[in-house]
Amino acid sequence: MTTESSGKTSPVLRFLLKCIDRLSDLGAVMSALIFFFMTLLIIAEVALRTFWGKSTEISGEYSGYALAAMIYLGLGFSFREGAHIRITFVRERLRATAFFILEIFCHVFVLVISSLSCIFVWDLVITSKARNLTAYTPAETPLYIPQAIILAGMAILTLQIISRLAALIMARPSNAKAADTSSGSL
Repeated sequence: MTTESSGKTSPVLRFLLKCIDRLSDLGAVMSALIFFFMTLLIIAEVALRTFWGKSTEISGEYSGYALAAMIYLGLGFSFREGAHIRITFVRERLRATAFFILEIFCHVFVLVISSLSCIFVWDLVITSKARNLTAYTPAETPLYIPQAIILAGMAILTLQIISRLAALIMARPSNAKAADTSSGSL
């Protein structure tokens, strides 16, 4: 169930849910762009080493940052689309009310974990910026930059969890299981 399919919602809530979905879309687009540029960087590194015996000296470091950015910026979109791994053998056997309660519990639990992760990464970014921490590599990249990208991805995921929790609550127990099986993304 996408947040847009929720029945009777206030226009303000509908607008907020749509904004969260757009943020998730933006994260996915950014993830794809980062993948493209990471591929170009690796191709450049291979070409430089093969044909000229030189190196960019940053490809390993920046490919690692790019990989982390791709993963974290894509989390919200993946969550919304139901692409995260879920163990469904219990969920499939539950009646509507039990299914609804389990989904609420799981969403609240993952919201707490995601929120705590955001707080931790926020502290990491602030500390790295305040201490002017840099990577121990030739590029000496300020660490707060890749950490801030991870924070942005975690924030998008947290907002998407809130959005999905709101959509689930609005769906009510009788509609939650039907919405989940019809769209595969609740």
